[in-house]
Amino acid sequence: MNTSPIVSSLSPINHHDCIKTVQACAITFQGNASNGLQQDAFFFLDDWYQETLGIMPIQDIDGQFCLAVSDGVASSNYSQHCAKAVVKAIATLWQQKHSVSIDDIYQWINNPKNICKNGKKLNPKWLGACATLAMVQACPNSFHNNNNNNDNDNNKSYNITITHMGDSRVYLQRLTDTQNTNGWRWLTRDHNLLNELVKQKADEQGIAVNPDDYNKDGMAGSLYGLTECFMLGNDNDLEDIGNEGTQQTLTVQAGDCLLICSDGIHDLVPCQDWQSIDADTKLDTWLKDLKNQVYHSKGRAYDNGTAIVVRFD
Repeated sequence: MNTSPIVSSLSPINHHDCIKTVQACAITFQGNASNGLQQDAFFFLDDWYQETLGIMPIQDIDGQFCLAVSDGVASSNYSQHCAKAVVKAIATLWQQKHSVSIDDIYQWINNPKNICKNGKKLNPKWLGACATLAMVQACPNSFHNNNNNNDNDNNKSYNITITHMGDSRVYLQRLTDTQNTNGWRWLTRDHNLLNELVKQKADEQGIAVNPDDYNKDGMAGSLYGLTECFMLGNDNDLEDIGNEGTQQTLTVQAGDCLLICSDGIHDLVPCQDWQSIDADTKLDTWLKDLKNQVYHSKGRAYDNGTAIVVRFD
């Protein structure tokens, strides 16, 4: 797996900006998908979901947590089963050990006992069904503030591990980020042919890739073909597609927000058009507004959409 820290342009954690509260909320909708299917699925704190329409109540979080979105690749009318298998795997693995890796998920979803009832074999129609993943695992670090003697002197920062495959993404809002007017920026680079060509060109020239050259919009559709994703199938099938994924680490600070979403969100409403989130923003209202933006976009919600937002205050 490709493992690296988040880009160094992000400011380091400041203990004066300690995190006191964490809240999360999620929304999912089938949209106007031409196949009439909901192929997104998500894991939210302690359980997995695959619904045609729904919004989770805002949840207060204390301690470790995990959030994930998996999007069935629409080239198959059975990819919803792969997305569901991915988030079921995460639910099981997180409950067992509070740590989930790409390899753990692959092994789980390709054990028929885990996804087939009553000892049945995997439905042959499901073979080759694919799904993406964007996942956040968070672990708090407590530190003692010697300048404060009240009962709230156990303050936290959070270490974040971001794991993804395909074109589901994780975004960060850091309002002190002067490069983006609303504070939002993508953290994950899609695993697609276009980004592979960008990296290949830079490697041939012996230069580092400008991050702004990744995740470009408006190119030929064939360039957005995925180069990595999960797939249901036997070992021979799995050799034909990338399955390493990418993992990154980040320390968040008070005021930061993360958004985990499927391409049905970011393809239709780019992050520069999202509203900023502050301490007074109601997360469920913010997500409903984002859904409305998707439906009123040029693409008119042509795909399923799922988004999970988490705020650190």
